[in-house]
Amino acid sequence: MSSDMTGRNYWISVPSKQEAYYYLSFFVWPFGVMLASLKHWKRPISRNVFWLFCVFFGLAFIIAEGELSADSEYYANALTQYANSNLTLSELWRSFYSENSNYVDIFQPVLTYLISRLTSNPTVLFTVFGFIFGYFYSSNIWYILNRIVGRITPIIFLYILTFALLNPIWNINGFRMWTAAQIFLFGALPYFFEGKRKSLIWSAAAILVHFSFLYPVAILGLFSLLKNRLDGYFVFFVITSFIKELDLDFVRNSLSFLPGFLQARVTGYTNLDYAEFRLERVQLHNWYIAYSRLALQWVVYAFTIFVYFFFKKQLYARKELLTLFCFSILLYGCANIFSLVPSGGRVLVVATTFMFAFAIILISTYPQVKSLTVIKTILFPFLLLYCIVKLREGMDFYGLSTIIGNPIFSVFYTDTVPLIEEIKGFL
Repeated sequence: MSSDMTGRNYWISVPSKQEAYYYLSFFVWPFGVMLASLKHWKRPISRNVFWLFCVFFGLAFIIAEGELSADSEYYANALTQYANSNLTLSELWRSFYSENSNYVDIFQPVLTYLISRLTSNPTVLFTVFGFIFGYFYSSNIWYILNRIVGRITPIIFLYILTFALLNPIWNINGFRMWTAAQIFLFGALPYFFEGKRKSLIWSAAAILVHFSFLYPVAILGLFSLLKNRLDGYFVFFVITSFIKELDLDFVRNSLSFLPGFLQARVTGYTNLDYAEFRLERVQLHNWYIAYSRLALQWVVYAFTIFVYFFFKKQLYARKELLTLFCFSILLYGCANIFSLVPSGGRVLVVATTFMFAFAIILISTYPQVKSLTVIKTILFPFLLLYCIVKLREGMDFYGLSTIIGNPIFSVFYTDTVPLIEEIKGFL
């Protein structure tokens, strides 16, 4: 067994016969073996198989095109361009943080470039994406699972599922932003629960994956100075909830102090035309997507208000829970402001992830408190709606081969039909 700087322990010993059986069976039916391994979630084999499934998901990933494309089509095209160019690594490196280029995110371009020296096949690129994203994704899920008190009830399971679906594996479609979110969480959780300041190096490293994490990292730094000021953070959380409009010119001018290489990105994200473009994309979404996101917001607000007014005593008895809750509502309040800027709403997802990490531990720690039982039961259908819709969204990025196929099959066959299209065709 070994551990990283966050204190997480990982098994690297020779697997037992039962573990070897899981690994070998994985190459026959990854999806089924992954589900079967979850029954033994307290054992390292479960987390490892889940991580392997994330790698397989990347191998079988369907690159979205058109309206759904987001970044995945861009990543695939960038790989092809690098593979067909004479660009050197030193030339690519000099382009970072340059006012003449758009490169302010280091990790993905370098990774894509290195892979382009070996192949121009985007399947390889997304398999590596699945490997990297899956490591942090599985680590964060199991970090929370290992802190659950008692058994996993249906309600706790739904909260865990929501936590997992806030930033799911198919978000490799937008690898930079969402991998950065997992890395930020990966470093922050040990800090809140165990006081491991060294783990914050990981949170700071998220900036290298997506530049926008300058802001969450700055908020984390501010929080480390201010510490737990529950009343002040809650008031801030409430006030920012009523901010309905933000002057984009004001935002752009307020950020004029940033270095020149960041100004191009700031200008782009606060451009009125870009704001209209983002609004048009949102309007293209099916009605149930908007309602599911609204349902999730209601859960966050209801749970936060309940904890603040009726659960303070228990919070002050558990410093780690108080710390996580304070940071969650501070980050969420800041995210309320960021969400008024085009693409800024993604920070709300990051803040909500922290909020659900807190909720899972709280619910499992105090199962006998009647008021908590009432609120979590009332919120159950809202979370159920959110999870169903998120699972439906994921069907745009994987096909039937992800469910019934295996790595050997996927190496020789590329599935290009999303599962939702298969279902519609069958119906």
